[in-house]
Amino acid sequence: MSTARYVLRRVVWTVFAAYLVLTGAFLLFVFTPDATEQVTVRFYGLQQALSAYDGPQLGAALFERYVSFLVGYLTLDLGTTMRGEPVADAIARTAPITLTYVVPGILLGNLLGVAAGHVAGMVRGKTDALVSTLSYVGNGVPAFFLGEFAVATFITQLSWYETYYDSRFELLSADNLVSLTLPAAVVAVNILAVQARQSRAQTVEFADAEFVKTFRAGGARLRDQSRHVLRNAALPLLSLFVTETLTILFISIVVVELVFRVPGLGQLTYDAIVRQDLPLILATTLIPVFVGLLGNLAQDVAAALLDPRTEQHT
Repeated sequence: MSTARYVLRRVVWTVFAAYLVLTGAFLLFVFTPDATEQVTVRFYGLQQALSAYDGPQLGAALFERYVSFLVGYLTLDLGTTMRGEPVADAIARTAPITLTYVVPGILLGNLLGVAAGHVAGMVRGKTDALVSTLSYVGNGVPAFFLGEFAVATFITQLSWYETYYDSRFELLSADNLVSLTLPAAVVAVNILAVQARQSRAQTVEFADAEFVKTFRAGGARLRDQSRHVLRNAALPLLSLFVTETLTILFISIVVVELVFRVPGLGQLTYDAIVRQDLPLILATTLIPVFVGLLGNLAQDVAAALLDPRTEQHT
């Protein structure tokens, strides 16, 4: 199978999986007691549901409502929140704030984690013991504890920040960017611990492989050995990036944003759950699912490009 055909097949599967997710979400809310009318009215807005749709959303056939639901998500017409704001606008308003600290946190955590774990696996000894210990500790420390510790230390005690995120200022203003450094650091620490542990494990596995031993016996320098080991460990680490990183990310951002008072996507999700704002809950909980599907697609494509043998086993 050619790489292009493999990628096309993965794209088709991703689209089909997204369709199944939307269908499942629709059926779940439709057949939940007392949820049908709430979802319909809040999803489309009361006036729109009663006049523009002329009834099909409130009492027409299930199929018409299903088609309208799918079309709404395909066109990003995600309905209206309880406060009258379009759901798509609420997400567009808060997502950039979350991305501003999450993206640097992910990049920093992965780079430092892979580097630390790789060095520990290649050098062994005290360095290995130190990195292993720190990674185990980092895996066991919850995000809320790290966040509260950072607030108590850097904000309360050291007064590094005078205020939290201030919505009156622009996102990229100096004050708001500074206020997002601690949330980014908490995300980075969580990811760093996971990546360091896995990177060390993969490095140790490949460092003891026969081809590396042969390479070492031929007088290869540690740097050259390291390059060969890291090249072979790239695919498992790439897989971890998509799975573990996304899992940690979407569990952590709600906690991080509550602790640091960041009005981002995590805070929006929490507020929607507290208010039982069903269209907003549905949209914000589906975002991680779609990001996960796209992440898995990107992982498969990258794996096929890095190692063409991947497509032969799929």
